[in-house]
Amino acid sequence: MANDEQTSSEEQKGSPEQETEQKRRLSNHRRFPILLRVLVVLVLAIAMLALGAVIGYSVIGGGDWRDVFDIDTWRHITDFWLTS
Repeated sequence: MANDEQTSSEEQKGSPEQETEQKRRLSNHRRFPILLRVLVVLVLAIAMLALGAVIGYSVIGGGDWRDVFDIDTWRHITDFWLTS
């Protein structure tokens, strides 16, 4: 019984050369690099912020959606924060 367990565990492990080659291959070649992940998250966050501002200003606020991207609109909004 012990011999069966030993042989099955040895078969699963494989040779040490195969393990190091597999680790090296996984670490060097990521399918989606970390820096690209960060970039995608930042782009999506900015896009969702813009979409939320458009929905909030045009649908809820009743304004024109293009006014969200106008600098005068943001100056008017920040005037409420600064002059209270």
